[in-house]
Amino acid sequence: MRWIQADSESATIHDVKFNSASIREKTVVLADIGGCPVGFCQAVTGRSLSDPLFVQMIAVVPAARRRGVGLALLAAVASSEPARDIVMATLDGNVAARALNEGFARSLGLAIRRVPIRSYRRSEMGFGPGEKHRPWLIARA
Repeated sequence: MRWIQADSESATIHDVKFNSASIREKTVVLADIGGCPVGFCQAVTGRSLSDPLFVQMIAVVPAARRRGVGLALLAAVASSEPARDIVMATLDGNVAARALNEGFARSLGLAIRRVPIRSYRRSEMGFGPGEKHRPWLIARA
């Protein structure tokens, strides 16, 4: 994960101890091409059965982008909780992330819509106070 984080400019690099603890608490899906790791997606479910699946991070190395890796990672994470709605957060200026999320919603035959920032806990969405991410919802119910 560290190598992918280091090669993905939008991902914060974390040490092995942090990543190991994160994997224990969350669903993490890795992608590889020919045995070489090229991306990962990290998600967590809400506390109750009615809470959504929160996609907290998706990172794909530049050389593997625009090849369907991001969509495959999102599909794999979403399939782990097929009954839950999906929440993802992006920065307003991150056009690529927003396009990926919109494409993923279309691949499910669903729509994605912006929801108020206070709809969910920041920690569940994977960002802290002061970060300017905005939540988006794919309603599957």
